[in-house]
Amino acid sequence: MASLANVPDATRGLAIPELIANLCAPERDISRLKNEVIGKFLTAAWYLHTAGDGKLFFRNVQNLVARLKATAEAYLRDQSIKELKARLEGMFEAELGWCYQKLQILPAIDEIDVAQDKVTLVVAEPHQSGLHPDLKAYADQLTFRNRLCFLTGQRNFDALLNSAKELKAINQIIGELVAEGTADQDPQLVQARDLLDRIVTQFLSATRETFTTLHFPVAEKTMSADFLMEFTGNRYKGEEQVIKALKAKQKYTDDVSGDTFRLKAEQRLFTQKQVLWSEIKRRAAINPAWQWHRADALDRLKEDCIHKDIWREAGGYVEKGPFPLPDTDVKVQVLTRDDNTGRCKLRVNPINADRVYVEVGGVATTASQLLAGRDYETDLLEISFLAVDSSGKHNSGKAVTWRNTITLKSRVYQAGDDKMLELRAAPSADIRYSTEGSDPKMFGATYEAPFVVPSGTRLVLAVGEKNGIYSDVLRIDIDWSRKPEDKPIDKEAPATWRPADGVAFRDTRTAYGFMTRLAKFGGEASGLHIQVLGSRWVDLSLEDSIRLGGARMEQEVEQLRGLLEEGQVTIEAKALHFPTGAQLLDYVEDIKAQLPRSEVEP
Repeated sequence: MASLANVPDATRGLAIPELIANLCAPERDISRLKNEVIGKFLTAAWYLHTAGDGKLFFRNVQNLVARLKATAEAYLRDQSIKELKARLEGMFEAELGWCYQKLQILPAIDEIDVAQDKVTLVVAEPHQSGLHPDLKAYADQLTFRNRLCFLTGQRNFDALLNSAKELKAINQIIGELVAEGTADQDPQLVQARDLLDRIVTQFLSATRETFTTLHFPVAEKTMSADFLMEFTGNRYKGEEQVIKALKAKQKYTDDVSGDTFRLKAEQRLFTQKQVLWSEIKRRAAINPAWQWHRADALDRLKEDCIHKDIWREAGGYVEKGPFPLPDTDVKVQVLTRDDNTGRCKLRVNPINADRVYVEVGGVATTASQLLAGRDYETDLLEISFLAVDSSGKHNSGKAVTWRNTITLKSRVYQAGDDKMLELRAAPSADIRYSTEGSDPKMFGATYEAPFVVPSGTRLVLAVGEKNGIYSDVLRIDIDWSRKPEDKPIDKEAPATWRPADGVAFRDTRTAYGFMTRLAKFGGEASGLHIQVLGSRWVDLSLEDSIRLGGARMEQEVEQLRGLLEEGQVTIEAKALHFPTGAQLLDYVEDIKAQLPRSEVEP
């Protein structure tokens, strides 16, 4: 190679293209010269050096390859195996975890770990017969036979171990050079990194030639598949290629949705009408005829089938269809509810039915009232509904009892110097209350009529009950505080009440009630506005200084109504006047209202 010439300006070294040109010969395949001949030569020759222009030449000085060989030969076999394991773990790591979920590299037989819920890939030392007989015997006696796969080969293992040694050695050398502060552009460090690339290529090539066969269980035997390791540069995704190889042999499938996968599961695993789900998953681990798939595929299949009512689950058991048609049912929805009366508007929805029967005070049957439409109004506490399929396809389910809720309302009002409390339940129900904070359900008194709140009581608790239906506990806070400007109403002196919003009566019944009550307690109203409203209307408004008593007001109303054939009477007033404070207090007690002292004159 003109490397040792002493002639001035002699050619020193040859470039790789020049070497290949000199090696050309008829019928010689030169495409393999660079990688398989020159590449190995570069990592084996101890006295071969590289010039700054990339040309190769010999010197009588040992090169980096000699250092590499010396370092590699110093490693023990266990160190080589450790390096090999680390490399293979990186190459075959289960990143996706779809086909196999656990990886074991060169384990002893007693170290192999097989579990029901995981497929284990074992990368085993090559054997002349392919899969080592001891490993085959171990796999054959497993309970979970369908959870173990081997990657191995027949080639001698030593070549791969030597590559692993050299890979460990060159990385150690580069580490030492960097630790010594060697510059990145130093020829020795540049050569070491070039050598690393070549050794990695050789290691990958040795790995590909060593591990050539996958062994996996099918039916009653172990089947093998050629395993072709395909590299992208120096990158390798072993998991993806294991999936590809097993998919080609129908051992792995990614078709885990739809009827095809479900039917296979029902045929091979779900062989009875009803099976424990844990048993189905156990069969998938035992039966070698079952394909491998994503680890969550069976659980996702179960969720989908249950969602679509193809399968059903109860108490850990899964049952496959077909199923009897479901019974009829009723779903009742409250559209509106008046909390003052307890009256509800219901939407009654039949399920698997076209008729609904309704019963009050008992259980609905086909002899009960047939509901017309789907809406039903009631202020009762309990209503029974029965759904019926007139075609007879669906059996009638049980009658459904809808229960109303009980709402409590309260009103605190003045009765002389006393505070009165009125309670009301809607719908009608028994009421119990307590004034000392105890539970009214257990210790409450029975409410019969408005009662005087004991002096100093801070709160009243009340609850309504009927037919076992309870309302929420109602809390009524009692305010005994007095403002500094508050003073008792003089019961002997005239008194005027000016409510903040006045008083108003919006229909004939309440208007006549107001006039009767006003006359009863000797009161007069001012700021009056009286109307009779119908298809035609009459309106009477009086100046604020004009007062009318109840009897006189009724006369005026009658005259106004005489002008029209029909109409509702409404009355509004700004103030009520009484001869004495006592009569005002009696009026307030009668209407069960609060009387703010600030609204009373004087």
